[in-house]
Amino acid sequence: MSSEWTVDETRGGAGQATGGQGFVHCGRFVAVAAPLALVALTAAWLFLGATPVRDAVQWGSLALLTVCLVVLGAAVVREGGRSRRETYGQAVRAASATPGRGEGTVPSRLGGAGRQSARMVGVLVAVPALVALWATLGAADGRGSSTSTALADAGAVIRQLPIAEIENEVAEGSSRRADATADFTVLLPSPGGGDPVPATFEATTNQREAVGNDLYVAYVPDRPGLGAIGDDQREDVERQLDGREVEVSTVWVIAGLWALATLGPLTGWWMTGSTRRRARTVGPDWQALRITVTGAGEHVDAPPAEGTSPADERKQRENTRRLKGLVLQGHGTEVPFHSQMSSEAAGAVLFGTHGWLLWNPRRRRGRDVPADLVGDDGWQLPGAVPAAVTERITEAQLTVPAHPDPQRRVRALDLGAGWLVTASVSVLAGWTVALGCLTALLLVPDPGSWRVWTAAAGLLVSALGFLIQGMSREDRRMSHEDSRPN
Repeated sequence: MSSEWTVDETRGGAGQATGGQGFVHCGRFVAVAAPLALVALTAAWLFLGATPVRDAVQWGSLALLTVCLVVLGAAVVREGGRSRRETYGQAVRAASATPGRGEGTVPSRLGGAGRQSARMVGVLVAVPALVALWATLGAADGRGSSTSTALADAGAVIRQLPIAEIENEVAEGSSRRADATADFTVLLPSPGGGDPVPATFEATTNQREAVGNDLYVAYVPDRPGLGAIGDDQREDVERQLDGREVEVSTVWVIAGLWALATLGPLTGWWMTGSTRRRARTVGPDWQALRITVTGAGEHVDAPPAEGTSPADERKQRENTRRLKGLVLQGHGTEVPFHSQMSSEAAGAVLFGTHGWLLWNPRRRRGRDVPADLVGDDGWQLPGAVPAAVTERITEAQLTVPAHPDPQRRVRALDLGAGWLVTASVSVLAGWTVALGCLTALLLVPDPGSWRVWTAAAGLLVSALGFLIQGMSREDRRMSHEDSRPN
């Protein structure tokens, strides 16, 4: 590729990436803008009718998603397909202070991890919102949208009227209580007292109807020629008049599943997220361990066995975790350090660096202790260490009380900041097809099975793009390992 990721060390002595840094800022924009647009679109199509507010949300969100796609396209064309190792190396250079400044000292102030947390929250919000949006648009019912709009504008009323004729009935079963879709004809009262005016509309009822049964029908008493809409549920007639295209029962099912799929992962991340933290002041009660990064590996975190019975062994196996992360060497002891990053790429980039591992022994998050890896070069990497490991280190008296230096400065190391340029053409193609399907579902009101197939295609193609990229990345990793000398 023509552009390179270089370091400019002339600005205040701080390493600053001159190539690709713009895409770091663009990646932060996409990580915030895309989830917000998806959430706004989903909520608008679930709960808002055909109002100017929904139109504004729709067009604004589509514009925002289009901008995100353009940014992704520019990143892929100019820098796309870069490995995590390249972007991680650029992040380390950008976060490193002047070499030699503050080596071996502990900073008095540690920054938070707002940018990493924002990306993680963005993913946990965007994925359920996208699935809920596809389900909403796939289930949208655009039948009679023009008629319902005209009736609503003319001040329609809702009355119960008997069915005069049923045609083209399609039932989902042979039972009397099976859902059925049919063309129903009712007789609307004439405003002048003359003969009733027939009006035909299509409706899906909760059971098979018969001639003479009553339906809830919306029409304009003074203008029966405008037609009518109807259903066996009054709330669905009101929904159509409001311009909401998803049935009331379906709305609450989708909304409930959407809330569960969003709040569940968010709660889990909030309780156990290794990088979630605010800015903190290092105190004398903190523990400090002098370390060297020796690579990456997997740590098996198993609770102590409570007994020898099969039930105790099964419980121990169920609570055993396998944590991938950096391997730190401190006073002859290996310390696992895990974070929200690719441990292999991080291990290769940070191999051989020296620094401090800092943690507050009074702070725990689940089975982990939040910890910060502070490199002598001036960067700070948030993560966590298993609580059992920190206890063993403290008992072995390998740590020293932290003696912070107020003059020491560190910068947060955001290894995932360059995620945008790690995308490939397959991901760009998937996002393009997904946005095209989404636009079609939003702008074309016609009903039919095509909506379900279009929604499914949008989801599958975008997922396929990420799968292809993941497979190609794994192939490159395997080829790199095979090329290493024995």
